[in-house]
Amino acid sequence: MSVYRVGGNSVVRIDASAGGTLVAITTYVKEIDAFGREFDPLDATALSDTAERVIPGIEKSQEITLKGAFDDTATTGPDAIFCTAVGTLLTFEWNPAGTASTRRKFTSEVMVTSYKTSAAIRGEVSYEAHLKGDGTVTVGTN
Repeated sequence: MSVYRVGGNSVVRIDASAGGTLVAITTYVKEIDAFGREFDPLDATALSDTAERVIPGIEKSQEITLKGAFDDTATTGPDAIFCTAVGTLLTFEWNPAGTASTRRKFTSEVMVTSYKTSAAIRGEVSYEAHLKGDGTVTVGTN
């Protein structure tokens, strides 16, 4: 089993507008949280069973948080993308170990549910965007 240091290799892409071309926003993302697959378990225990039994239920939609440095560069900065996209469905792609052939890739339609900027006095201006998955996550490779 291989172990990868992915901090410097991750690639994050999102539509700059609904139905648009995926734009790499990797340089603006310092942290990505909770993206993958998860199912709700359903109880399948019969009266004759001696322990609880479960089967996979419906796949849960993912809630993703992106945090990073604020930048209002037109069409490519996180402010230009997320500020106008709140309430909009966009395509989201994350390559945690880079985009080389055979590397893992997660793709999903997401709704931008919130976008906020913040800063400490004399500190870095940052952003936080919350995304909610719409449908299933496609797990594949490049």
